[in-house]
Amino acid sequence: LRFSSEGNIKLTGFVDADWAGDHADRKSTSAYVFQIGHSTIAWSRKKQSVVAMSSAEAEYVASEGCRELQWLRQLLADMEVPQDGPTKIYEDNQGCIKVAQSDRCSQRTKHIDVRHHQLRDLCESGIVLLVYCPSSEMPADVLTKPLGKDKFDRYLKLLGLQ
Repeated sequence: LRFSSEGNIKLTGFVDADWAGDHADRKSTSAYVFQIGHSTIAWSRKKQSVVAMSSAEAEYVASEGCRELQWLRQLLADMEVPQDGPTKIYEDNQGCIKVAQSDRCSQRTKHIDVRHHQLRDLCESGIVLLVYCPSSEMPADVLTKPLGKDKFDRYLKLLGLQ
């Protein structure tokens, strides 16, 4: 691990999913990356256990990575490095952001399992602030999709992994 000397100890995250990336069972792949400052401290890539009906749903299911966020925030608090305010989670799907910020259950979202609504709860309680990040700038793509060399190298640099 490489830590920057700039002293930024703010926790941030990136969440991403491909949609129906497995052509055999049409399940998506979830990924998250968490950083302190510009140093990556936690990441995961995992096949989703359910078939998502849309890209927004796949991204919403990928937000299960927020369980790791809660653990990281508690770990930092135990180390006397509390996080002031919400943790920014960067998301490249505006539909996912709208689902998380809505308190309504619509025709398109009523089938989503209750366990996936943890993101909505974290947003409402002020622990998470979802921020839109264009797909072309989403470094968590490195864990969900095959990338060309230039994009792969650029994302590794953004993640502090060289």
